[in-house]
Amino acid sequence: MIIKGDFLNKHAYLIIAHNQFDLLKKILTMLDDERNDFYIHIDKKVKDFDSSAFDGVLKHSNLTFCDRVNITWGDYSQIQSEMTLFKAAASANENYSYYHLISGVDLPIKSKDEIYSFFEKNYPAEFVHFSLDEPTHEFDGRIKYYHFFRKKRNLVNKALAQCLLGCQKLCRVDRLKNQNITVAKGTNWVSVTAAFVKYLVENEEYITKTFSHSYCGDEVFLQTMLFNSPFAKNLYMPHCGNNQLACARLIDWNRGNPYVFTSYDFDEIISSDAMFARKFDLNIDSDIVDKIFNYVMEKNNDTPAAYISNSSDI
Repeated sequence: MIIKGDFLNKHAYLIIAHNQFDLLKKILTMLDDERNDFYIHIDKKVKDFDSSAFDGVLKHSNLTFCDRVNITWGDYSQIQSEMTLFKAAASANENYSYYHLISGVDLPIKSKDEIYSFFEKNYPAEFVHFSLDEPTHEFDGRIKYYHFFRKKRNLVNKALAQCLLGCQKLCRVDRLKNQNITVAKGTNWVSVTAAFVKYLVENEEYITKTFSHSYCGDEVFLQTMLFNSPFAKNLYMPHCGNNQLACARLIDWNRGNPYVFTSYDFDEIISSDAMFARKFDLNIDSDIVDKIFNYVMEKNNDTPAAYISNSSDI
């Protein structure tokens, strides 16, 4: 066990959220520790969001709400929100060894000490998932063509976008033809080192140029950047075979897109080797959230009753 106060590095938790703010409060409470800081991005589409509703939730960690991006599924704005978080944390005057990118509907399923120890013992491993052992040209189309009208997906724009895509294929447009890179794909939820985050931030101009017209680029940009960099040799699970443990997450794509865990999955969740699980929904099953919250808080030697009531308004 890591003794509080006896540590060299801190961890930065980067959270993307757009709803379920009571669940977000629980995430913060479960990970509240002087070794952890939080950087949160709230989708700009969320109206009347009041960050003061989170006052008092944390007693040990620092909390920063970052500049907000209007996120559209499949659009470059998803990458922008991630880069906003990476840049905000990287610019802080803190000695972060790991940056954990999670969503507001994920949960830690191990204690604070277990999570911190796991990553520190495996440093400098990069916890990034890949859909295939060896990336193929299957994913090139997400980047090699210009994907238009990602923000306004009405029927007319969808038809026009498909027409323009077809024209590009006929004209053999290839935005990658002068780049000697392999396009890789995987889940965008990762735990990566400070060195790799620095590499991403330093290459932001290239990222914008390469991925700004991509389709679902959030699933390829980080994997592609890592696979074509010196950091590829540091992958925690270089031949993951689509194993989500490569990113230290428990994510079930067989039962859903992804599957929303319920109380029936409690034993599976707590017996997993993963550090985090995704995903949960208070409207579908709040009991599983409470069970995991109480389980982790007990392992943290914290009192769940001390948690601020989830009746707070956002």
